[in-house]
Amino acid sequence: MSLSAFVRQLAGRSVPIKSADAELLARFVATRDESAFAALVDRHTPTVLGACRRLLGHAQDAEDAAQAVFLLLARNADRVRQPAALGAWLHGVAVRVARKARSRRRPVQPLPEVTSPTLPPEPSWADARRVIDEVLAALPETLRAPLVLCYLEGLTRDEAAARLGWPLATLRGRLERGREKLRAGLGRRGFPLAAGLLAVVLESPAPAAPNWTITTTAIATGAVPPPLTVVPLSTGVLPVKAPLVRIAVIACLGLAAAGVFAARRAEPPPISPPKPQARILAPDPNAGPPDKVLAGEWRLTFTWDGATRTETLRFVDGKHLVWQVHLRSPGVDTSVTLRGKYELKNGELTYDVTERWNGEEPMRVKPEDAVRKYQMTWAENRTEFALKNKDSETVRTYRAVKDAVAALPAPAALNKIERTIKQEPKYTGDPRYLLLVFGAEAKFRTWVVLDGTTLYIDRNGNGDLTEDGEKFDNPNAVQKGLDGKVSVTLTGIDLTEPDGTSHSIKVITTLKVTDTSTYVRLGAQARGGPDQLAGLTNLRLAETAKEAQVLHFGGNEVTVRPSLSMPSPLSVDKAVEFRVQVGTPGIGSGSFASFVGEKLAEGLGPVAELEFTPLKAGDKPVQTTVNLIDRCCGDQFFAKVAVPDGVKIGVNAVKVTLSFPACPWGKVESTTHFVDVLPKQK
Repeated sequence: MSLSAFVRQLAGRSVPIKSADAELLARFVATRDESAFAALVDRHTPTVLGACRRLLGHAQDAEDAAQAVFLLLARNADRVRQPAALGAWLHGVAVRVARKARSRRRPVQPLPEVTSPTLPPEPSWADARRVIDEVLAALPETLRAPLVLCYLEGLTRDEAAARLGWPLATLRGRLERGREKLRAGLGRRGFPLAAGLLAVVLESPAPAAPNWTITTTAIATGAVPPPLTVVPLSTGVLPVKAPLVRIAVIACLGLAAAGVFAARRAEPPPISPPKPQARILAPDPNAGPPDKVLAGEWRLTFTWDGATRTETLRFVDGKHLVWQVHLRSPGVDTSVTLRGKYELKNGELTYDVTERWNGEEPMRVKPEDAVRKYQMTWAENRTEFALKNKDSETVRTYRAVKDAVAALPAPAALNKIERTIKQEPKYTGDPRYLLLVFGAEAKFRTWVVLDGTTLYIDRNGNGDLTEDGEKFDNPNAVQKGLDGKVSVTLTGIDLTEPDGTSHSIKVITTLKVTDTSTYVRLGAQARGGPDQLAGLTNLRLAETAKEAQVLHFGGNEVTVRPSLSMPSPLSVDKAVEFRVQVGTPGIGSGSFASFVGEKLAEGLGPVAELEFTPLKAGDKPVQTTVNLIDRCCGDQFFAKVAVPDGVKIGVNAVKVTLSFPACPWGKVESTTHFVDVLPKQK
């Protein structure tokens, strides 16, 4: 399904609300049908949002948690063992996500206690609403499912039995046993279950925000990037292999425990960590430059139990050090960045952390973690140094990054692109920039600039954004979401070259997540050619024109690569869909414009040659070839791939060579990539 069709479909909200959960879930798993997922969101929002509100007691936190629950459903739809009892699965996930959201809250000063002679103390009621969901989530699924259906979703016993496919007598027996277990569990927590209390604590929640289903479905299915407040809640909730959970927790705690893995160092796969934002790396003009011997980047990389950990140090000026820890394991990609003041005297490095980010989310620096002291010892050639932590006695060695992984070269047609604008209007806020180029020679260039909720689009490509017809400020295009998130969606914008050649922006959606983070997704067509889609979670509108990413539509350099918008690592548990996209590269992260392949002949698609590394040294690699001829979501080609026995798993475990001999959009050179393999789930 194309992005424009997705937007039109959600705008119309024509979804089969009465379809059974199992049927809707099967449709979504098989074809990523967004209308089926929207129906599931509609059906289960009262259960999910109600549980999150009872557990968190804060409307915005609850809505973030509920969106994270549906994001997890989209990612793990094929892991739901009993689709007919989807409500029970979602309730259990909602409880775990809400617990995580509660644990992430910053401590606040409690308000003075106020009591009333006629009402129960407020904390008791709040605790009762929280505890009943926690006890319910702890019940076995066979007992939890009928309770969720009858008490949270309002079904009669006959309806619940039909939904679960159980005889009515079985439903009645399990419902009664579930109530007894629930009553006993609540009693142990100090809340004896009474009919009146159950009716109060499980009352229907207030309605969700306007456009809740549309917004939540778009986030869950990848049409728009998830808000930064939702992302951390959607990781580490569902069970994964225990060692990987420990690794992820250690990474997020920061640098303190880094040395415990040093004894198990191994040669790492070629993974380059993401670079922190420019403002984090900006030098203080009053601090002076760092000592010449410290200038540049210093890096330590090692692997442990299928994960890769990379630490990067940057002495950005004479007083400030940026220290980044990047963790990659199958299904996990996270980083923690610290910035602080440093002092180096007589071989002792003192580091006082003043700022901390989890990804790009600012985090509080705990006073007990702020100051760190290390003994620095240089190698004779001054190309590496060791840091010995004076508290833990661990030692880590950092080497100068001489041959940093280079960015992919820009297509030849984009080599001389100048990111300058001839004439700009008077903006009311902080503008954000994106440059679109069209045609094989990339001569026609269109600027897209977002100013608040107003879009400027240089429709004639002359670089003057002040002309008539290039300002789009229709309030109907603006959707104000939760927690300050605002999206702007426009459709059907024609672009015309001086010689009359026409191009088209089919749909463009911008999403402002924070004051500094604005994402964009768009579909366009060059000179009546095939539709192309661009935009995903790492395609952003830049803060300046010179930093703007460049998207190329209708270019000659066509390539095939693993899917950026729907990545899915392989798994030893079962065959999973390996997805790729075919398109034209641009300049900057996320600047890949993929072709829509819905009109191609059946049986036509890219080819993937996979090479698995054997566990036993000396054995030959296990090779397999698959034709990626199945399609979904407009621009995805895929086929199911099973991981053979006796091969390595973990990060970059599989070498994949992609080609497309009969590509209808241009000649494709074969490319090599590396794919993660998830371990067996417990």
